Amino acid sequence: MSKVAEFLSLLCERLSAVSKGLLVLLGAAMSVIVLLQVIFRFVIHVPFPWSEEIARYMMIWMGMVGAFLALRHGRHIGVSIFVDRLPPSWKAMVTILVQVVTMGFLCIVVRYGMALAIFNRTQLSPAMQIPMIIPYMAIPVGAALMILELLRGILEDLMHMREGPKRSLTSATLEG
Repeated sequence: MSKVAEFLSLLCERLSAVSKGLLVLLGAAMSVIVLLQVIFRFVIHVPFPWSEEIARYMMIWMGMVGAFLALRHGRHIGVSIFVDRLPPSWKAMVTILVQVVTMGFLCIVVRYGMALAIFNRTQLSPAMQIPMIIPYMAIPVGAALMILELLRGILEDLMHMREGPKRSLTSATLEG
C-alpha cells in the first residue's frame, strides 16, 4: 500500500502544481477580458459579444479546479467540534468515513457530469460557437481531481491510524 500511496501523493502534488498554474492563467485572462469588456462597452461603445460568456466558462473551471486545491489544503467548510473531541484512533476512523462518503458523492457527480457533457457535446455556445462539452467538462474533471485527493488522504490516514489523521479536512478558521 505504501507504493500506491507514494504514487498518489506524487500524482496529486503534480496535479496541484498544474492546477495552481491553470488558476492563475484563467484568473488573469478573465480579469483582462472583463476589463477590456468594460472599456469597450462604456468608453468605446462597441462591446464584445463573447466576453461575458467566456468569463462565465472560465469562472466555472476556476471553481471546480479551485475546489480540488481547497480540498488538498483542508480549506473546505466543515463542522469539526464533535470529531475534535474524539480520541485519535476514532478521529482517524471518522475522518476516513467522511472521505469515503464524500468520494461516493463525487463519483455520482463524475458519472452524471460526464453524461451531461457528452449529451451536450454537439451543442454550441451562443456567442463564441464553441462546443458546450468544454464548459460542462469542468464538473467531472474537478470531481475526479477531488476523488484522487480523497483517495490519497484515505491511504495516508490508514497508514497513520494510531496517531490520528495527519491533516484536517476543514478550514482552520472554522474548527470548534
